[in-house]
Amino acid sequence: MIRAVFFDLGDTLVDEEDIGGKPLWEVTLKKLPYFDEVLTELKRKGFKLVMIVNTPVSREEHIREALRKIDAEKYFDVIVTSLDVGHEKPDERIFITALRRVRVKPMEAVMVGNRISTDIVGANRVGMKTILLKWNQRYPERITSQEEQPTHTIKSLKDLPKVLAELEV
Repeated sequence: MIRAVFFDLGDTLVDEEDIGGKPLWEVTLKKLPYFDEVLTELKRKGFKLVMIVNTPVSREEHIREALRKIDAEKYFDVIVTSLDVGHEKPDERIFITALRRVRVKPMEAVMVGNRISTDIVGANRVGMKTILLKWNQRYPERITSQEEQPTHTIKSLKDLPKVLAELEV
């Protein structure tokens, strides 16, 4: 049974192009289409929502501040940053830290991300299900091994609830 949904931030929940390498407290994030509808539905269904972010300058409080500006902090139970943990995705330790903080086992969690090399590989290594969100071609990665193979691929956040329901069967 899936109890938690983990998300990357850039190009998974918000348009990464708008960030442009700036610290998150200096930008106003632009949500991807269906952001509020999907996250509201997931919360209503009782999923714990977790964000794991690779960032060289932003700590959890900076991510929360950026999310508050767009009325999105309310969705997330846990936010883990590479700066706070000292390890970047795909390092298993950042995923294990997030799993412990939300108190779920890897098989009870799904990682949704836009990067095969970080989001999918890291989550696969710890035994999570993985969903690759490919709504643009910013990172034209190819799957070359089983470790890089997502459980599912979607092109829009609006497809996420349906895929999660399929994983529950």
